Amino acid sequence: MPFIRTSYRQDRHNSVQLQAYAETLLESLVEHFQIPLDDFFHVFHAVEPAGFQFSPSYLDIKRSEELLFIEITLGSGRSRKQKRNFYQDAAERIAERCHIRPEDIFIILVETELEDWSFGLGKAQMIDTPPSWLSDPETILELKAHTEEQNTRNCRTGRLPDEKLSESMLENSAGQAYADISPAFADYTQRLLFDEVWADPSLTPRERSLVTLSALVTAGQSEQLPYHLHLAEKHGWSRDELSAVCTHLAFYAGWPRTASALKILEHELPKV
Repeated sequence: MPFIRTSYRQDRHNSVQLQAYAETLLESLVEHFQIPLDDFFHVFHAVEPAGFQFSPSYLDIKRSEELLFIEITLGSGRSRKQKRNFYQDAAERIAERCHIRPEDIFIILVETELEDWSFGLGKAQMIDTPPSWLSDPETILELKAHTEEQNTRNCRTGRLPDEKLSESMLENSAGQAYADISPAFADYTQRLLFDEVWADPSLTPRERSLVTLSALVTAGQSEQLPYHLHLAEKHGWSRDELSAVCTHLAFYAGWPRTASALKILEHELPKV
């Protein structure tokens, strides 16, 4: 559900070029962000030369007056890896097909949630009458995967089991928590574990939560269990399902470790 606004200097691009930009950008969005072909809205904004101002060399990128400012508002849920691949692919495609330098392709992604959209009639279609591709809960989880993966790196893993996990803790980056101690560790945690491993589509976030919880219980690593129990809940696991997982693990991971895990489960996700 992207809405795209491309601003350009009005004396530098014609209508044929603009159409080519739009069609090329759509191809990249479909390939990397899996948007439906008909869910595409693109507005071009022509700017008078006097009002078109920019830094010609910021970050050592040599920009020209052919510059395109491409602002894309879309739902959250894409990983850093997806975004990096999209930036590169979009710039390469537009440069090759539309004969514009990649240095002149400036892209901004603005993420929103499902409830932030009204496509007309004064209704919130994405939550009131979602399209078929949004009807599957697993699909919604995938769309929100990046937000939840950010939460995965947002927890201070050294928390004691009897501390209550709060929303504010979920918003604190694990990388930030370790940055002062070991910048390299923080970087690897964010860039490799959560932006690469957790973002790999070979397994869903729900499946990765199960694997992670099983490994933590088996290893007796109770420090990280509270956070990952809440993350598993966010990924669609119910309290009863998690209890069944622990019961199953008792026969493979050992009774004492599983008993400890059940106590943490009861504290973190008590029965309503």
